[in-house]
Amino acid sequence: MQVTLEIKDDNAFSILETLKSIKGIKIKHIEQSNEKYLNDLANAYKETELAEKGKIKLKKFEDLINEI
Repeated sequence: MQVTLEIKDDNAFSILETLKSIKGIKIKHIEQSNEKYLNDLANAYKETELAEKGKIKLKKFEDLINEI
């Protein structure tokens, strides 16, 4: 059976991760632009969690601007 889902961006990553963890479900196609966006969002979320736990230190906004 194939099912097509349309998910708002702010919920997509958590829903896709949950679906991937269920046996028998395969994610076949994610639009390329959305896939990159979701990966970037996931990485940012993980970094935020690590920073909150004190495991990493995030860059200051001024430092990010200076890199540009």
